[in-house]
Amino acid sequence: MKHFFYAVYILFYTGAVFMAGLFIGQMLYRSRVSRQKQSEMAAWPSRTGSNGEVGIGEPKPAVTGRRR
Repeated sequence: MKHFFYAVYILFYTGAVFMAGLFIGQMLYRSRVSRQKQSEMAAWPSRTGSNGEVGIGEPKPAVTGRRR
């Protein structure tokens, strides 16, 4: 019976370490993605006009006038 409890003990703590690793990995991944998005947003020039209004957020493709 002692071996059964030891196996349960090992399985419980290895599962806890695995779940903690998933949680920490998810936090690190989200912080890295957040930093990348912030750096991309900082690279774009400001789109505010002289009166403080916000202009077009992203460049749009040119319209050629042809329709398919």
